[in-house]
This record gives sequence, C-alpha cells and structure tokens, in this order.
Amino acid sequence: VEEALPIVAEGYRRVTEFAAGLGVHTMIENHGYFFQDACRVKKLIETVNHPNFGWLMDMGNFMCADEKPVESVKIAAPMAVHAHAKDFFHKEKGEYVPNGQGWFGTRGGNALRGTIIGHGAVNVPECLKTLRAAGYDGWLSVEFEGIEDCITSLEADLKNLKEMLA
Repeated sequence: VEEALPIVAEGYRRVTEFAAGLGVHTMIENHGYFFQDACRVKKLIETVNHPNFGWLMDMGNFMCADEKPVESVKIAAPMAVHAHAKDFFHKEKGEYVPNGQGWFGTRGGNALRGTIIGHGAVNVPECLKTLRAAGYDGWLSVEFEGIEDCITSLEADLKNLKEMLA
C-alpha cells in the first residue's frame, strides 16, 4: 500500500482538480479491500490533500477489512461527504459458511453476508451517533447487499433507520 499510495493519490488529485472545475465533488468509498480499512483511506485522503476530495463512508464495508465499524467510523466521520448505511451477518474464520448463498470472505478469512439494517453485526445506531457527533449532516443512503427480497428489505431498512435516527 505504501508503494502504491503516491501513484493512487496523484490519480485522484488529477480527477479531483478536473471535477472541481465542473462543480463535482469527488470521494473514495472504503471498498475493494486495498483501500478499505479506515487508516488506509484516511492516509489516501490526506495525501490527495484537496478540499474537493473526501470520503464516501460505508459503515458496513469496514468489516470486509476485519475492522470494527464503530471504531472505523470514528476515524472516517470527520472526512465524510456521503454515508452508506449497511449491515452484515458475520461468521468467524473456520465456521460453516453456506456455499453460493451470498456469503463472501473478508481480508482475514472471516465471512460476511449482507442483510437488513439492524439484523446484522454492524452497530448501526452507534455508527450514526458517531457521524452526527463529528458534525456530519449530509445524506444517508442504504446500500443493501442481502439475499432477501429487495423491496421488502429496503422498506425494513428505511423503517429501522428512521427508528435509529429518532
């Protein structure tokens, strides 16, 4: 990651400067294993060092890098320009994982499966409190990755998020 950081940061800086001229805000989501954990993304944003570049903070994706979402959101929240609410079921490395049923591996060999917000292992209410305490007042979108029916799940996501935010 250290070797790639200057190269990746330069690419983001160029895109960010171009986008700024068009009035488009740019950001990176903590996604894709390489720049997924909080400290790596924070370091990338600091290296790009541009007011038009920030964090699309996905509270669930920290689990893909085997991080605890609440702790990672504390790092991410001050740089957040958009936020995704997401929840995952979690299984420790070595536990039985049903094949072909939406489960995928984390960086450390654990397993995750997307689910309805409030049903899984992400402490969404605490993540929301942390975002709010950091001054985030932007949009909150749902990113649903479960195997349940999408319409039913999104209705439940919205209901649960409203309750958590009340």
